[in-house]
Amino acid sequence: MTLDQLQVLQTIVTTGSFRAASQELHRAQSAVSYSIRSLENELGFKIFNRDQYRPQLTPQGRSFLKKADDLIFQFSELEETAEFLKRGHEPILRLAVSALWPLPSLVSALKEFTSRFPQTEIKIIHDILSNDEQLLEDRADLALGHVYNDSSLLITEPLFEVAMIASCAATHPLAKLRGKATDEMLGKYPQIIMSTTLKSSKRSGGIVNMDNVISVQDYATKKAFLVGGLGWGLMPEHVIHEEIKEKTLVTLPQKQHRSKVHIARHSQRELGPCGKFIWDYFSNRQKKKLK
Repeated sequence: MTLDQLQVLQTIVTTGSFRAASQELHRAQSAVSYSIRSLENELGFKIFNRDQYRPQLTPQGRSFLKKADDLIFQFSELEETAEFLKRGHEPILRLAVSALWPLPSLVSALKEFTSRFPQTEIKIIHDILSNDEQLLEDRADLALGHVYNDSSLLITEPLFEVAMIASCAATHPLAKLRGKATDEMLGKYPQIIMSTTLKSSKRSGGIVNMDNVISVQDYATKKAFLVGGLGWGLMPEHVIHEEIKEKTLVTLPQKQHRSKVHIARHSQRELGPCGKFIWDYFSNRQKKKLK
């Protein structure tokens, strides 16, 4: 059995006759007929009933054609993927995305990306404080978020800043403070903090009292803990905007912290066309929009 025989079969069914298929395929009708006879002999059953003017699929032929159609479609996809890879496109693009990153902007970028590079798989790595380590250890191709560059091996470009607001539940004791709380006062209550998801990293920033913390790995959990009155913590303004508006969370009168958000890549690894698209999308086209 060959792929050519399956394609001949598909063409006969699509065009409605052996003659029309021979014209479509630019082959002699005898060659088309021979291809199907050979296939039937190999399979051990008739694909077509030839008693009528136009060939009709037998029940076995209909079942076989369904699987043949699937196989031809898969082969077509395989050819497209091979051509895609031949042009140097990456089969997979790994993005380390900080929880600070506004998701609507990422969704917009990936919608355009997938329309241009449908064969490339996107892998999102959610991390908090170790985007640089993801790049240095070759776990990611690009990083979006707060990026340390202690080793100076990364190429980074600042894009915008995120306002980090100290907040707690409206029912929390700290919510009753009229003025700025000292670190000593804050340290009496559990601080909900974000910790890195990378086992090799020891980072965890902005801690007031290391002996009184609750550590989480995503902002959804952190926000739920804050709303539930389990403690206080720093949150990106865009993440708790609705909760502040609805007064389920209140802001503490602390000095506002602004976290810089970057796009970064390893200086010793070249980006392919897919990686360059994401880099250009944010560094050139979206920089002003995200501010």
